[in-house]
Amino acid sequence: MTAFTGRDVLVEFAIADENASIGSLTYKRLGMMRGKSVKTSWDTVDTTADQSPGFTKTSLVTFKSVEFTGDGVSYDDAVFNQNEFKAHVISPGAATANQPKAWIRMTDPDGGKYEGPFIVSEWSDDRPYSDAATWSMSASSNGNVAFTPG
Repeated sequence: MTAFTGRDVLVEFAIADENASIGSLTYKRLGMMRGKSVKTSWDTVDTTADQSPGFTKTSLVTFKSVEFTGDGVSYDDAVFNQNEFKAHVISPGAATANQPKAWIRMTDPDGGKYEGPFIVSEWSDDRPYSDAATWSMSASSNGNVAFTPG
């Protein structure tokens, strides 16, 4: 068992809609990131009835939702791909039916990987007077997001 830091986690994106096949995607690194977070939530339905054991609530899950959030320091170097991703989120083109859709892949140093289609719901640029310019974004799953252990 080996611990790792968040700076060693790779985040990549591919501009494509949710119907793209994984093998056809061209991923680019989303560079100069600080925070990277994935949260998975399940909606539940109450299946409790008059014969539930011990008067205990029972449930089933219905739908999964995955949220990706990230932030970083703003750089204009093309190698970090920030402006390409930002431009797509703010003014999405015909490749995604004018929707801010992208595939996101987050890979841990042990090879564990989240991958799937997302719709980017928020982009924020912060430009404080006497500090580094930063950005942040959040995206919600727009199809099956899977985790593969390393």
